Amino acid sequence: MPIPSGLRVLLIEPDRMTAERIRRSLVDSVPCAPPPVCRIVESLAAMHDLAPEQFDVVVTASVLPDACGLDVLVYLQGTSPDTPVIVTGAEADAAMAVDAIRGGAAEFVLLTGHETVTIPLAVEKAFVHRQLREENEGLQEDLGRSMADLAVLNQKLEKSIRQLEVTARTDELTGLSNRRWLNLMLEGRWAEAERHDLSMAFIMIDLDGFKQLNDRLGHQRGDELLRIVGDVIDGNCREIDVAARYGGDEFCILMPHTDLDAAMHVAGRVSDAFMDRIGELELGSVRVGLSIGVGHRDLSDPGSAEDLVRHADEAMYAAKAASNGPQRVFVRARGGAMLSPAA
Repeated sequence: MPIPSGLRVLLIEPDRMTAERIRRSLVDSVPCAPPPVCRIVESLAAMHDLAPEQFDVVVTASVLPDACGLDVLVYLQGTSPDTPVIVTGAEADAAMAVDAIRGGAAEFVLLTGHETVTIPLAVEKAFVHRQLREENEGLQEDLGRSMADLAVLNQKLEKSIRQLEVTARTDELTGLSNRRWLNLMLEGRWAEAERHDLSMAFIMIDLDGFKQLNDRLGHQRGDELLRIVGDVIDGNCREIDVAARYGGDEFCILMPHTDLDAAMHVAGRVSDAFMDRIGELELGSVRVGLSIGVGHRDLSDPGSAEDLVRHADEAMYAAKAASNGPQRVFVRARGGAMLSPAA
């Protein structure tokens, strides 16, 4: 890794001849252009007047007039912990080498006459190590930011997928499930009911008078009425039920784990709630109502999910044909007979 220009070295050395020899070796041997800038001070007290963070590397003698190299280490770790420190000493100071390295020194270099070679290498090594550490920390920060950004993007993606899933199974006008989702749920619930011999009901609902309302009052009022039906049905279902727009002005409710009385109760409640809501509308001479048919697995003995839907549809058409007022609920029984209409 190349050494950048303007390398700044702080040399703490009380012996002027040694300091000059080290400075010259750094200027001549450290591979950078222009050569390193070397600031020389003689003591720890003199270093206190400087800002240590302005230097790339610190080289300190192990013995100073007012301290030792370990004191320099402690001071720099408190003021400029990222600045590498190289400790130098004579052979008599070698015992300090272990403490210096344990204290955080990058190197301990003996002054044996070869320091003009060893100290420039130690400075170069310390600086490169610092650069690598800083780059690694930068990469870690970039990675952390990237991971955080990725987490945010994943959350947005998951939210988008959930929204798309909801959109894909929802009727845009009424907010109920669409026919495609109904068929998927019907298939699964029917298989479950067959496997465990569970009760299941299917309610078919037709909006009477819808064509006349569209013709006389316009499609906007027709859409408003369809939304009201959707609100009424949704407000009278359990979470386990699947309320759907079957198509046009037909709606349905798939009710797993439901006995006949509960299904009839929901059908009557939907009819009553609808009549309460349309009482608030100005429909002129147009009369609207609901024809409701109920198919039940335990009653009409359907052989398939399609049979269950067909039985509810037949009961609904029987209710429509009866023409006995706005609230009509019929149930399909075995053999095609219809039970008495429910109010």
